[in-house]
Amino acid sequence: MNLPVFPLPIFLLPEGVTRLRIFEPRYLKMVSIACQQNGFVLCLYDHQAELNVPKLGAWVDIINFYQEGELLHIDIKAKSLVTIKNVTMDQDNLRFADCSEVPHWPQQSEQQHHSVLAAKLHHVFKEFPEQASLYPEPKFDDINWVCARFLEILPLSFEKKQLFTNADSFTQADDFLKTIILGQEN
Repeated sequence: MNLPVFPLPIFLLPEGVTRLRIFEPRYLKMVSIACQQNGFVLCLYDHQAELNVPKLGAWVDIINFYQEGELLHIDIKAKSLVTIKNVTMDQDNLRFADCSEVPHWPQQSEQQHHSVLAAKLHHVFKEFPEQASLYPEPKFDDINWVCARFLEILPLSFEKKQLFTNADSFTQADDFLKTIILGQEN
């Protein structure tokens, strides 16, 4: 499928939500296309890649919006990760690409430390109500969801975060979070 692409320094995994402020005409056009068709792709801005678009991104839907003067605020939710190929740019400098869904982590069985990780994320949401407001129905009982939200908000390099986008990377993500959040070594 061919989708509009929005490169930004934002990392989202499936079911992740973020709020964007849209004001440039090309991205207002992107929002219009996304609402009429299949959403758009949010990806990291890559200085090394063609048209600054990497090979992987998050396919997102617009789930909420409001206007404040000339500024359009949109909440987007990642429905899956996608590979990005054949990037082009239209006359308005809006990027488009051919995208294909890729699997992320399979559902995991519950481990003893998972409830502690979930409690820690719940605490973070209490401390940062603006972040929590993006998730009116949090899934603290789903360890995939909990780990993904931590990886999105932790102050890690994008290169480090990218290590957790592979379908088989849950164990590494879980071990990493167990060490950094809970202070537990394997």
